[in-house]
Amino acid sequence: MKTLFYERTAYNLSDEPVPNCFFLLDEAFDRHFSTILEAYLNRSLMLAEIICSRMADVELYAFLLNDARGRGDGFAVGASSNADIEALTGHANSDANKGAILMRSYMAGYLSACKTLLDSAAYTLSELYQLPIERSARRFENAEFWHQLVLSAPNAHRRYHSRRIFFREVVRWRDEVVERVPPIALLQGHLMRQSLQLDVVNDPSENLDKLLSDAPTLYWRNPMDLHREWKPKFLDLCERLCVDIRDQL
Repeated sequence: MKTLFYERTAYNLSDEPVPNCFFLLDEAFDRHFSTILEAYLNRSLMLAEIICSRMADVELYAFLLNDARGRGDGFAVGASSNADIEALTGHANSDANKGAILMRSYMAGYLSACKTLLDSAAYTLSELYQLPIERSARRFENAEFWHQLVLSAPNAHRRYHSRRIFFREVVRWRDEVVERVPPIALLQGHLMRQSLQLDVVNDPSENLDKLLSDAPTLYWRNPMDLHREWKPKFLDLCERLCVDIRDQL
């Protein structure tokens, strides 16, 4: 009896395909559960829906980011006159201005969704392997989580520990969202390329003084390039988690 848990996520509201690992996991549920009540009272179904929901959230915000950038495609190459300043502030190009505003909101949401997916993954492993740690410690950035995982499930520890560099990168981006997604006013003050209103700061750990004084020299990045780099790694994480959930049925 399939549970169709992936239909209770944002995947059901978009054209983005459900990752195959969730279909395969539901086939395992189909073989394991006899009734819908049995499935709904099982921890494995809850964990599966949590992971799938959070991956769907990442995809949802990526779609919104891409749409916001599409609104701003009319940005000019540079700015050097009063007319250009009007364009930067949105008076001469309201769609582009809306795109820049939406991009900032969606980027903050995207990074939060990415971090929440990681937290859900750590929570899932903690539940599956009954790690003796506080709920607040169920985080990939917590050393105690990894210590308890290697003690309780050394094979699982080996499968996930190699991904810690990526996990730290996601956490760092989320923690530095204030510097990486700076206010539009900062770019207007430097009269930088208008298209940078749709980009984010790729340089890590920049402070406000650096942004105010040297923003044009920083390395700026299209957030969709970041998503294209991260998405395969998130999908790999989901695949590994689905295998763990299936094996612990």
